[in-house]
Amino acid sequence: MRKKLWGNAGNRCAFAMCGQRLVADADDPDKSSGAGTSVLGEEAHIRSSRVSGPRYDAAYPREKLNEYENLILLCPTHHTAIDKKKGSAWPIEEVVAMKQAHDTYVDAVMGSKAKSELELDVALAARIDKWEGDIGLADWEELSRCLNDVHPYVTSAQWFSLTSTSSWLAGLKWPVEYPKLTVAFKTHGNVLRALVQHLSDAFILEGNRHEIRRRHKERWFGGPDGERHYTEAISQFGVDDAVAGVLITELTRSVNLVIEAVNDELIPLYRFNDGAVQMIEGDVLWGLWSSTPHFAPLDWVSFPRAYELRDIAQRVRDALDGGDPRNGVSMSIAAFDPSFRS
Repeated sequence: MRKKLWGNAGNRCAFAMCGQRLVADADDPDKSSGAGTSVLGEEAHIRSSRVSGPRYDAAYPREKLNEYENLILLCPTHHTAIDKKKGSAWPIEEVVAMKQAHDTYVDAVMGSKAKSELELDVALAARIDKWEGDIGLADWEELSRCLNDVHPYVTSAQWFSLTSTSSWLAGLKWPVEYPKLTVAFKTHGNVLRALVQHLSDAFILEGNRHEIRRRHKERWFGGPDGERHYTEAISQFGVDDAVAGVLITELTRSVNLVIEAVNDELIPLYRFNDGAVQMIEGDVLWGLWSSTPHFAPLDWVSFPRAYELRDIAQRVRDALDGGDPRNGVSMSIAAFDPSFRS
């Protein structure tokens, strides 16, 4: 929606005869970029959501208030002007007509090739919006906290979000005009698929969440082979626990790779105020801390990357000397590269 609004407005204020650039050099607004480049544009509501607001329309569906049809892109001066005195000087019909006239003008000046490129940009931006919502980017810190817990788990809602997004991404194709987006999402989809497989293999449903299986806690290990079976069970837990940490760390890296690609090829101001995604580690008893996993140095030639769960699990087992937590062996998950090695 935002990409369509900004694209159709052509980076100009929609107020008649204004023409102010909306992403410009703050020191010289006639320039589109410079050392002081900033966002000057404001997404104004045609119909207010507040009863006391400008051009409030009780009959207008509330779910459409923040949609493209009810928004107009203006410079700060003209946003203030149309909203002054509850918008009494600028009724709904006039603001809608002003927006339509501006969009028509921009279409005419852009030409068919530029318009086709814009339409592709808008379609891809809508896909990015869907990905953000489906995978739960707004709640990423909580997801990472759950999977970095002493006993990793995901809620049923998180499980559905991860598995459905993985299936959706697997069926997508990306335009060749966007090579970074293509390899970023390919890498992201590959990590996500490995995580979903690990959740299916190593986690069990307990109430409304999926918890890592702890076979060493499920029964009494007696008899002559009891110690051997217990060691196998607790070692499997140690490996599964570390693999969960490795995969959520790599998945967070891949999310930040996607953010880099979107910024470079599609939306220069994407997550302008939010920045990279952070991951939460630790637990409430011993303390929580955050980190920002990313691929560094970032070399686009090294992407896309592949991930094989069995390969990851075996290398984690080797790094942990079998995986038994009682042996005191640890590994640096942050430094571990889980990408497939042929």
